Amino acid sequence: MNGTSSATCFFSFGPDDSFISKSYEGLRYNDLPPALLALINGGSVRDVHWASLGPNPDSWLLSFKDSSATPNLAWGASIPTRLQKVVSKLAPSQHLRVFLGPADSYIAWDATFIRWSSLPTSLEDTLQSWLTPSGWRAGPPRMLTWGPDDAFFAMSEYGDVAYRLGDKRTDSWEIWRETVEDWKAERGFRWNEVAFVALDPTTPDQFVAIRNDGTWSGSIADENSSALESFAHNFFQRARAKEKANTEPRAGAGTSGHTHTAAQTGRRIEEPDHATRAAYQTWCTSTALLFASALAATTPAPAQAPSSTPTPTPTPPPKRAPKKLQIRSQSQSAASADPNTSTPLPRSKSTTPSSQPTPSSQPTSPPAPPLPRAALLTSFPYLPASSTLCPLSPCLSLKREPSGLRACKHDVERFFRASGSYGYEWLKKERLRWHPDRFGRLCDEGYREAGRRVSEEMWKVIDILIGELEEEWKR
Repeated sequence: MNGTSSATCFFSFGPDDSFISKSYEGLRYNDLPPALLALINGGSVRDVHWASLGPNPDSWLLSFKDSSATPNLAWGASIPTRLQKVVSKLAPSQHLRVFLGPADSYIAWDATFIRWSSLPTSLEDTLQSWLTPSGWRAGPPRMLTWGPDDAFFAMSEYGDVAYRLGDKRTDSWEIWRETVEDWKAERGFRWNEVAFVALDPTTPDQFVAIRNDGTWSGSIADENSSALESFAHNFFQRARAKEKANTEPRAGAGTSGHTHTAAQTGRRIEEPDHATRAAYQTWCTSTALLFASALAATTPAPAQAPSSTPTPTPTPPPKRAPKKLQIRSQSQSAASADPNTSTPLPRSKSTTPSSQPTPSSQPTSPPAPPLPRAALLTSFPYLPASSTLCPLSPCLSLKREPSGLRACKHDVERFFRASGSYGYEWLKKERLRWHPDRFGRLCDEGYREAGRRVSEEMWKVIDILIGELEEEWKR
């Protein structure tokens, strides 16, 4: 196709890690249905207005400008029959929005009509509450998206918002839930600051959410992580190449080997010495193993095949969990995020653009250390005593409390700077690890309440450190 010119940006998840997206970078896609791929590459699509992938391989809809610059519509044979009847009578328009959900659910609307079918009950109740006999009380929909296990997000044109975070019993939308809770906890956050949300209609806990200030969060399979990150970077405008931004961090964001001064506050920050860095790496590794062990203990073990069966039927490997990504725009944070958040992988033949490394260029990871046996947490992974040496009187009094964190804000900041990745984005991801609800699920029942209290202290300390960076940037 000849490129994309209309300003609407979107990301649509499809089955088996397929997707299609459009941003100011252009159109990107992976593993599309053959008919849709042939249409896009056949020369008749001049510009894409909107696309939606459904739960079935041939369930899709494309709103586009054809080679004669005329609005047009095309769809796959597996979209719901009722939706086929609706769109076949429509005058194609660049304002049409469609979402194809699980189990033949769908919604389609523009400025002149709205149709839906088989929506989750809570989402349909939300839509009905926006309507009155005389018209829209809260305005027509601006965003509507939903996935399996009772997860959805809806926003009206007047800014009314409703959402569900998935089934709490299965916690199948854990990353989506953590993102929503994390944003709600921010000072001054309002839901009308959200610019775009899309949930995967087939795979739980795959999504992307972007705010007007450039903050975004998403979860997707590893092979598509670079595409999701590129979409977020280019959602509002074409992202400029990262030049000096990667080597000249903001005050307080820091890399190892230098001393940084927060000039706005007069606060001098000493980089950690070699011993502290070594202590951090030891603590970080042991903590990660403890968390992995506790997580394994919360996952039911697969049923064992009977020993009398001579040749058990092989089972396919489990589908990889989505990869968590989270980053903030360059206007709000340091220009580069944690380099471990997204490692570009070789693209498939149907993915654009093509600036991806070949498999031979991929670095070889060292073998992972063996995990300990599955066991829930019965104690807190405290910072080592050699790193909690802040001499301030209020801090000393705080650290004497045996049931507390045993470290003050200054200890935590100094110790975390030994990671070599300290900064706004790194702190936000670290804060998620210590959310009391998430930490509590990893604790043994007899230690759960005590563990939640200590993890909440850590969560609050990290929240303060994030707030300090935000205040420094404002000055």
